[in-house]
Amino acid sequence: MSIINIALTGLNANRAGLDVTAQNVANVNTPGYSRQQAMYAALGPSAKLGNSAGNGVEVTSIRRVSDEYVVKQTWATQSQASYSSRYLSNMSQLESVMGADSFNISMGLDNLYAALNDASVKPESAPLRQQIISEADALTRRFNTLSESYYSQHKDLSDQRSAAVALSNSLLQNIADVNDRIVEMSATSGNPSHLLDERDALVGQLSELMSIKSNKQPDGSLQVTLASGQPLVLGDQAAQLKAVPDPADPYLADMEIDFVGQRFPIKGDIGGELGAISDYQVDTLLPFRQTLDEMAVAMADAFNNTLATGQDLNGNPGQPLFAYDPASPSSSLKINPLKADDLAFSSDGTPGNSDVLTSLIGLSNQTFAITGYGNVSVSDAFTSMVGDTAIKARQVTSDSNAADKLNSEAIAVKENLSSVNSDEEAANLMVFANAYQANMKVISTANNLFDTVLAMF
Repeated sequence: MSIINIALTGLNANRAGLDVTAQNVANVNTPGYSRQQAMYAALGPSAKLGNSAGNGVEVTSIRRVSDEYVVKQTWATQSQASYSSRYLSNMSQLESVMGADSFNISMGLDNLYAALNDASVKPESAPLRQQIISEADALTRRFNTLSESYYSQHKDLSDQRSAAVALSNSLLQNIADVNDRIVEMSATSGNPSHLLDERDALVGQLSELMSIKSNKQPDGSLQVTLASGQPLVLGDQAAQLKAVPDPADPYLADMEIDFVGQRFPIKGDIGGELGAISDYQVDTLLPFRQTLDEMAVAMADAFNNTLATGQDLNGNPGQPLFAYDPASPSSSLKINPLKADDLAFSSDGTPGNSDVLTSLIGLSNQTFAITGYGNVSVSDAFTSMVGDTAIKARQVTSDSNAADKLNSEAIAVKENLSSVNSDEEAANLMVFANAYQANMKVISTANNLFDTVLAMF
């Protein structure tokens, strides 16, 4: 091959290098862009004769600078960070509710027992009796509003799950579509770098919603599964996630995957935001609602049973002060429409006798079997709930900070490897421009030599 042809291969190769560098510089601020490199190989002699140096250079490929292991680490840490962040957000909301004075059950009980103590001085006093009814009513509203707050968060979590499932299904379909385009472009020896970046970004978003595993296929497509192994994307086929409502509680759901007509139940932790939603509902919110219901039942039954042993100011048998629906005690707790005279504070109906009232006051120290807390008073049970919430919130905060740090470190490693460095690209521009000019000089020199040879004839 002539010197001119050799120089032309150099021109083409270095122009490709300039093109790649220009592409990198143009995308220096593009999120998720992975820088590219032109890969070169020397062209050997075309014949076995003589002492030929070779036939120049060729661009063998455009390399996308990325590391599969590093990318997978980023996705794994994103799943954990997203899980911790979602759990912390919900836990912080619960802690705020539990710490509010208007929701404080212990404070409501203190006010009720204070009114009972005041009435013990003059148990027949209508104003003092009315104060007891008012404080009892205020206590039921504390139970109601706290239960409604739990219920509202429970419903909101169900809505969050529905939104996350819809987004997941959209991402899965998009990943499958990009897989198809990558396979098609790779089959025609095209450069699918921008599609690979797009797919990595989509899988990254998916990893925030659930824990995933991936495996690159020989045709360039990416197989994506849940961490537990159920298929999500195979080639251009995408699964659909479904949240199947619990028959006993429509705001709880079992997750399953529908893949090409086959259903796969998701067992164990799904991870990511979806995992945090389910775990928070089952492990934190529902036990708290159960405890609150048990506290409402224990308090109401204790008061009603004690009042049933007495007589009111008119000599009638004691009537229950509280009422509730057993299906949802704390949210339905209310007082019965009693008048001041209807409170049965005396066992024999004598106006000055307050033995039943004394028994009511003694309920402040009575213990009840509350799930998770043993035999405790209702007030102590609520105080323990508040303390447990604070402790768990601190732990979740610590876990979230650690997960965020790991994710930030993984992202930093990925960016150091794949992101565009402006200084490096500026140096590359100079290198390729100088090489391009040098090859032009070779062509110019070849032309001068040719002209000199022609002048000899």
